[in-house]
Amino acid sequence: MHGRRRWYRPRVVWFFGRRPRFHRRRHIPLAGTPTRPTRRPWPRPRRVPWTSVSLYGAVLAMALIVLWRVPPRHPGPAVPVLGHLGSDGRHSWLQNSLSILQQSPASLRDWVNQGIPLLGIVMHPKPFSWHWKSLIITGLTDISGVRLNSLNALMAVEIPALNAIPPVTAPSRSKPLPTPVGQDAVMEGLPGDGSRVWAQLGHSPLVGIYQTHSRESFWSELTPGTPMADSTTWSKTIVQVGWWLSQDLSQLGVSVVQSRVDNMKDGLLASYNTSYYTAKQLLRWYPSVKVLIDLHRGQAGGSETTGIVHGIKMARILIVVGTNKLLPDPYWHQNLAFAMRLAKELGVVAPGILRGNGIDMVPYRYNQQLMPNDLLIEIGGPDNTLAQERYAAYDLAEALAQILPGHQRQ
Repeated sequence: MHGRRRWYRPRVVWFFGRRPRFHRRRHIPLAGTPTRPTRRPWPRPRRVPWTSVSLYGAVLAMALIVLWRVPPRHPGPAVPVLGHLGSDGRHSWLQNSLSILQQSPASLRDWVNQGIPLLGIVMHPKPFSWHWKSLIITGLTDISGVRLNSLNALMAVEIPALNAIPPVTAPSRSKPLPTPVGQDAVMEGLPGDGSRVWAQLGHSPLVGIYQTHSRESFWSELTPGTPMADSTTWSKTIVQVGWWLSQDLSQLGVSVVQSRVDNMKDGLLASYNTSYYTAKQLLRWYPSVKVLIDLHRGQAGGSETTGIVHGIKMARILIVVGTNKLLPDPYWHQNLAFAMRLAKELGVVAPGILRGNGIDMVPYRYNQQLMPNDLLIEIGGPDNTLAQERYAAYDLAEALAQILPGHQRQ
């Protein structure tokens, strides 16, 4: 019994892609019998995941085709709120193929942009300036989920118990705070309110208005031969239109403050940097402001910026909404929602007053990252008259008053 070897019937084991191999059951020797050393099986060669490699290669090829074949798009003066930007008329074979599938190339580019966030910087035709600090902070914030430029957020991550401590509020003051230095400044030639630079109509202003391109004027108010439609005579500029808008809002029961700071005093290129500090100063001095408007005069021709509204010629209105395409803007979704409400109300108050679809979404922020409900609004263009601007300002004030809290249409 002890010297006999016990054999079993062989069994067949099938392997995918290989010939069947016959294996015998492993012999288990009895106690006291010598055993033979077993050979270690040869390691199997690693298989290449061709399916995954093919899928990754297809996605990479698609991205390269988009970068190479699809021409950059040049945004028009007005585009649909959620639509793609206008094309320059050239169509590649990729665009023609996608049209058969009822899929626009713009949505394909948006899909690629989600995977390659810096694609918009490379393909956008307009010049821009690099802000490495903002790009690095934005990337680290997306990865960590913590605002790295906020000391409170960093401390809350390191010391979680800080979240349970209620914030310390300053004690209430019985006496009003003193007027900040410069708030009562006066500049000669400003319209209304004693030529004050900071014109306030009503208590606790709800709407704040400022003009980045404060010297924008109109050809009808300038002498022939003027090289640019700009002026420092404030009664002929967009500052005057902002004052009319402030007056109309005040008459409709909305308190407002208008900053008449000359943001173009250092030139056109520096105007947005200057107006950034102007807007921050406005929000610091008037913390009750819930809607911030940067009022502009457009650059398009008169045929595009003029329309027949209420039976008369009026300047048309365009609402510009900046996004976080190039730099972070935490409020751009709220700004877009507010712009849609305002455009809808303008269509009710003054049908035909909007340029195109009324809203132009752009990749730049235009200082709209300061607060929610922060919009850039263009009224007319250089070919419009002050009378046409005046009519449009009143309809804009009426639409704003209808959508502000406490002033909704009954």
